[in-house]
Amino acid sequence: MRLASFSFFSRPPPMLRPLVATALTVLSLSACATMGKRDALISDRPDFTEATALVDRGHVQVEAGSTLSRESEARVVSHGEVLMRAGLSSRLELRVAGNSFVQEQVDGLTQSGVQDASVGVKMRLLDAPEGRSWRPALSVIAHSTVPTGARIYRSQRVQPEVKVLTAWSLTDRLGFSSNLNVGRPFDGVRSFTEYAGSGSLGFAATDRIGLYAEAFAFAPQDGSKVVSKYVNSGFTFLFSPDVQLDVRGGIGPHSTQRRDYFAGVGLVVRR
Repeated sequence: MRLASFSFFSRPPPMLRPLVATALTVLSLSACATMGKRDALISDRPDFTEATALVDRGHVQVEAGSTLSRESEARVVSHGEVLMRAGLSSRLELRVAGNSFVQEQVDGLTQSGVQDASVGVKMRLLDAPEGRSWRPALSVIAHSTVPTGARIYRSQRVQPEVKVLTAWSLTDRLGFSSNLNVGRPFDGVRSFTEYAGSGSLGFAATDRIGLYAEAFAFAPQDGSKVVSKYVNSGFTFLFSPDVQLDVRGGIGPHSTQRRDYFAGVGLVVRR
C-alpha cells in the first residue's frame, strides 16, 4: 500500500494536517518528558487488540492520536482518539474515552463533528505467569458509549460492549495477544449484537522499539451475514519510560473497486 507523502517544507494536504499536528505534538511533549524508574509502559494503542495489563494504582495514562482512513466511498480523518486510563487498584482500572473529532468527505461533500464519548473499566482476572506457559494472562473490559457527540454522530442509545483479553509470552521478546468482543451497536433503527475478534503478534526489537502485526474482524448479527476483515502492522518508540510514539497502517475489505485502508500516529503519556 502506498500512502500519500509530502514535504514538511510545504503545506500538507488538508486530510493529512491532523496527522502532522499530532506528530509535532509528540515531538514537543517528548522533549519535556521526565525520566524515572517505572514498570514497562504498556499501551492499548496502536493496535485493535487491547492489552491485558492495567495502569498501576495511583497513576494516569493518556493515549491519543489521529487516523486517516478510506471507508467505502468516504475519506475520514479522526483527530483526538483520547483514552484516559487511571489505576484504581492492582486489579481495576477506570477508562474514559473522550470525543474524537471526525471529518468525512464523500463525493466532494464534507461533514464533521465529535463522536460519542465512552466510559468503562478494565479488570484483571488472571496475572501473567512467570516465564512461558500455556496459561494466559486474562483481563476483561466492560464499557459503553455515552450520547455526547455532535448530532450527526450521536447515538440515540448507549452502546455497551464487553471484551475478553488474553496474552501469552512466547519468548523474552515475542508475545501473542487476542481479544473476543461482544457489543450492542445501534444503527439508528435498532440495536443488534456484534461479535469481533483479533490476534496480535508483538516483538520487542530493542528496549525502545516494538513491532506488531495483527488481524481482526467484525461480524454484526444484523442479518447482512457480512464479516469485515482487517490486517495491520506498526511500531512503537519510547522517547522515555513515560512517553511513547506509535505509527500504524492497515487495509480492510474491498469496497467498490478498491480496498479500504487506514494509517495513523499516536502518543502515550504516563504520569
